[in-house]
Amino acid sequence: MKDMAPRTMFKKTCLWGHVLLCSLACGRPAEQARPRAATPEQPAPSEAKEAPPPAPTPAELAAEEARRAEAAAHRVVFADRITFGYVLLLPGPPGPAPTREELQAIVRRMFAESIDDPEVALLLDLVATPPRADMSALRSPDPAVPKASEEQPLDPEAAARVWATSDLLGLEIEALPAAAVEPKLLADPELTRTLEPEERASLPERTQLVMLRALYRNQSGVRGLRLLQALVRAVAADTGALVHDPDTLETVGPAAFAARRLQASLGNVADQVVVVPFVDPRQPEAVRLTTRGMRRFGSVDLELDGLSRDLPALQQATYFLHGLGLVMVRLGEFDRSGFAVEAPEVIGLHYRDCVDAYGGQVALPRCTACPEEVEIHLVERPAEPHDPPGHVVARVVAPQAISGRSDYDHIAWIRAALDRVLGRPAT
Repeated sequence: MKDMAPRTMFKKTCLWGHVLLCSLACGRPAEQARPRAATPEQPAPSEAKEAPPPAPTPAELAAEEARRAEAAAHRVVFADRITFGYVLLLPGPPGPAPTREELQAIVRRMFAESIDDPEVALLLDLVATPPRADMSALRSPDPAVPKASEEQPLDPEAAARVWATSDLLGLEIEALPAAAVEPKLLADPELTRTLEPEERASLPERTQLVMLRALYRNQSGVRGLRLLQALVRAVAADTGALVHDPDTLETVGPAAFAARRLQASLGNVADQVVVVPFVDPRQPEAVRLTTRGMRRFGSVDLELDGLSRDLPALQQATYFLHGLGLVMVRLGEFDRSGFAVEAPEVIGLHYRDCVDAYGGQVALPRCTACPEEVEIHLVERPAEPHDPPGHVVARVVAPQAISGRSDYDHIAWIRAALDRVLGRPAT
């Protein structure tokens, strides 16, 4: 019996194995045929939706806008296209503007001895070429005055040569009403200081006003501005016109205008830019100096505030601003890739920049023991009524690593910056 138990268990185990194999092989048809009850579909669990954030309050919106404006004020961008012109005050009553053919004839007469010069040839081409429709600055509401976009080039081949330069974009000629230049500007002795007595006496009779406006880019020594000035100089000398600068607000005669014309080397930027004193609203006991005239270079105008009322100190600040103006002209040269040129956050100014801005015409004081260089930052300030229309003015401050600190003393920094470059002014 003891020997039988293991064998019986083994056989029994084997029997259950055969039954299992048969079940797997044959299946269970009765159970497979029985239909299963349909199981209702369970809806997918829905995710809990987060409540939308509350709408910002007017105060929060205003604060965000202020932050954006503050950040934008520290980014100074140069113009990729410059529009600038001069107003010619011609003798006699109002009349039509000269034609392009008449202006070309004046250029040929005035530059007869250098008519084969490449720049004279380019000037003749520029005179014949209106700006393309999408670049015109003319916006006359009078339907009788043809818009520049409707004007076709006098010489298509000349226009093709102009547009192929990439820096010259065209010339506009516009007759203006006599009131376009405010009488108070012509009566201001400072703004008309270079006029000869007979020129000043003729101002009431000069009611024929013509604007010669060029569109160009800052390339090739600001060639577009130099060609515009060559044209204005020729017309003024030929017709006896006086020249009004709408940015500096000065009115000068033909001889003074010719003496100030921009050099190809940019060696006389100071002749193009005036520096005007104003009361400083931040420090009533101080003065600020602001440039006028940087628009023609595609640059913002510049302002130094917190200055002493001492005349030698103000002269020193004027040298400083003119030197910085030359630096800005160089920094703002047009990028042929098409990207806007932005001023670096930190701009270096050296004593030699101040000297170069005067083209050797002025002997600047020098401090050989001084570093003769300083780093500055520009920040756009809000527009003011006396600013050139539609033009940005930027304050000169310390680099943000310094001016951003709570203990920044602007007046002390300005004084030290001027001293570093030019030394302490003589008293």
